[in-house]
Amino acid sequence: MTARDLYSKAKFTAAAAVCAVALSGCLPGTIATTVGTGYVYEQKQDHKYKHDVERAVDQYLIDHANSPCKNGEERVMESAIEIIKEHRLTGVDDVIDRLTSIYNDDSQPDNIRAGALYNIAVLESRRQSPNKARARDNFKQLYVEFPNEYRCIFEESEWRNQMIEQQLLLPGETVDSFLEDALRDVERRQQ
Repeated sequence: MTARDLYSKAKFTAAAAVCAVALSGCLPGTIATTVGTGYVYEQKQDHKYKHDVERAVDQYLIDHANSPCKNGEERVMESAIEIIKEHRLTGVDDVIDRLTSIYNDDSQPDNIRAGALYNIAVLESRRQSPNKARARDNFKQLYVEFPNEYRCIFEESEWRNQMIEQQLLLPGETVDSFLEDALRDVERRQQ
């Protein structure tokens, strides 16, 4: 290695060291900015999610106000709404878990168990990522298992059709095709 090569390597090493020192001065600011931006974005997403949950709950309340049930069969569960609003991320799951334990408790009267199953179906159909298959199955189970409960929601009405359209239809389905399939499934379950 010649003196010239050593000089070139030393020059390159010095330039690299100067660049490293210069960049290291910027790095803490860059990291702080990135962390701060991430925090602001996270807050914004949380705020948006909170409003989405509140809008969904408000729509649920409006829909129930227009229900054809006149005897309070499907009254809104205030305690569930409070839990869902307060615990936006886990509230729906917490409420569904509690309702499931009530539904599975055979010592409870039929109207209580039917109410739990009905509310599970409603929550499954209205959650952030709806589980329409589970909601549909729960409504069919309600119809078969509790023949004396919640009949008002199954009677033909504009409200019923609107709720089916909003909450239960799968792609390509119509209200009529949904009702035909549901009727066949209910008949199979009753046998």
